[in-house]
Amino acid sequence: MREHESAERIKRISMRLFNEKGYEATTIRDICNEIGITAPSFYYYFDSKELLYMQMIKESEALHQQVIDEAIESCPSQIAEERLQYIYKALLDYYRNQKEEYTFLLRNVLFPVASMRERIQEMHMTWRKQYAEKISEFVAGSQKKKMPKSDIKDILEAFHRFVTGYVLQLISGQLELSEKHAEASWEFFWNGIK
Repeated sequence: MREHESAERIKRISMRLFNEKGYEATTIRDICNEIGITAPSFYYYFDSKELLYMQMIKESEALHQQVIDEAIESCPSQIAEERLQYIYKALLDYYRNQKEEYTFLLRNVLFPVASMRERIQEMHMTWRKQYAEKISEFVAGSQKKKMPKSDIKDILEAFHRFVTGYVLQLISGQLELSEKHAEASWEFFWNGIK
């Protein structure tokens, strides 16, 4: 098989089209035309557009989780605030380096396709629970220096909302990613929850 007919290329082109046009407005014909393959070549790799889409969401969530796992494993700090900030910076690096994937994930978690809403939300809630447990354990195992008096669940919920909102502003073009702005935003967030 030629390289451009690979499943990875189909997923990469499909992701761009889904991000630009949305799931409903993107047809298998659009995907095939963009790549230069026939529908049977598409169906060789994927049984349907829906199965392709669901696989892409699972892979995007797995990549997001991998970013968090790597941040947890490599964080040099023992201080709770610095640990959360380290994850925040890792997620911003993920956005910077893989904008298409992060955009796809957020778009589909926050605005799921109506026909797949329940399945997508169920997958996301399972993932989000695991994500919260890992980060909660990571923070709980740190020094509590300067830790807000709030319950850890409330802190993590605020953290999740902060990161999601910040990245959505980056995606929409309302913000430009800079170290200075990211640092100032973090300080504003952390001081706000103390």
